[in-house]
Amino acid sequence: MEPTQTYQAHAFHEQFNNGRASGSLTVSDGFIEFSNGESNVRFPVTGAQVKMGGASDRLVFITHPDFPEWSLYTSDRSILNHPALHQDNHLQGQLRKARNVRRINWTVLVIVVALIIGTPLSVVVFMDSITAVAARQVPAEWEEKLGKTVFGQYQIENELLESEDGKQAVAALTDPLINAVNDQRYTYKVYVSNSSDINAFALPGGYIVINSGLILAADNASEVLGVMAHEISHVTEQHGIRNIMGAAGTYALAQAVFGDVSGLLATVANAAPLLLNQSYSRGFESDADTKGLELLKRANIDPKGLITFFDKIIEEEKKRLEQIEDEDARDLMKDTMGFLSSHPATEDRITDLQEQISDQDGDYRNLEPEFQRLKQLVKEFVAEK
Repeated sequence: MEPTQTYQAHAFHEQFNNGRASGSLTVSDGFIEFSNGESNVRFPVTGAQVKMGGASDRLVFITHPDFPEWSLYTSDRSILNHPALHQDNHLQGQLRKARNVRRINWTVLVIVVALIIGTPLSVVVFMDSITAVAARQVPAEWEEKLGKTVFGQYQIENELLESEDGKQAVAALTDPLINAVNDQRYTYKVYVSNSSDINAFALPGGYIVINSGLILAADNASEVLGVMAHEISHVTEQHGIRNIMGAAGTYALAQAVFGDVSGLLATVANAAPLLLNQSYSRGFESDADTKGLELLKRANIDPKGLITFFDKIIEEEKKRLEQIEDEDARDLMKDTMGFLSSHPATEDRITDLQEQISDQDGDYRNLEPEFQRLKQLVKEFVAEK
């Protein structure tokens, strides 16, 4: 004799108010019976039909072709495991299908939850790759316009070396490097600014500014060109644009990846002032190092200059920090000391650079006369101002 099991249930029938009534559902002795104290129906398990329904398939519906006016349902899904139902061969398939529906729904739910939780995490983990794809959807002319706008803001408060001799000296030193750039997406414009900060920066579209302090601190052409190759690589790899894209949000990034850059362009335009004071992630800096070394190699310029310049800056700024006794003032100095605050040259980065150029000895291009000519003009320019 099969155990009797009762479940809270409902029944649809025209005799009930609004066609539905609450009651209990009992499975025993090969029969399924619904009762609510006022009315009841009893039909055999054999021939019964079971299926899932309701929102998210949370309800178990039971009908029987001999009682077409009745439809029973319960939210207690444990009824699917009742032995009496499983003894009927016809019902076994229906019960299996009903359980599969629930299993599929739970699987879908788990996937949806995983996507909700995992998508933002995936965006963070793969942000560099995502922004690389999205950035290529931005037209080069738009990048150039953005860079020009930001550079115009910079010009208002900074003096540039604009003499004809100065422009020619800048071109003589930097053209051999620029001519070796594979990516013809941008036209590069190089300026020297009257600033004692040992620094340089690049803007989208090919605008590059080298401070007079950097040129005067350099000992040779390869040091200046090493820094410049690094900056050019920030441009070719679109690190400035991608920095802003990282803060644009998942939706704007997804749109850009599939070709709609309208939302992304608006975000970048509003963040344009940040381009003058931005710093790059360690990944972007390493990328610019590697791409910069490749550019120096194509231009046949000694890549060791980038390392010797980094070493020089680190030692110089260590000395400056040692002269400051107050810890808070020292921390503030770290954040405002030029090249390292926007291009942190860690020991690991220098080690990586050394490993990459360990076998790159050769007869490199001699640009020392051009460098000395520019350095002299920069000295005069600074003295005048």
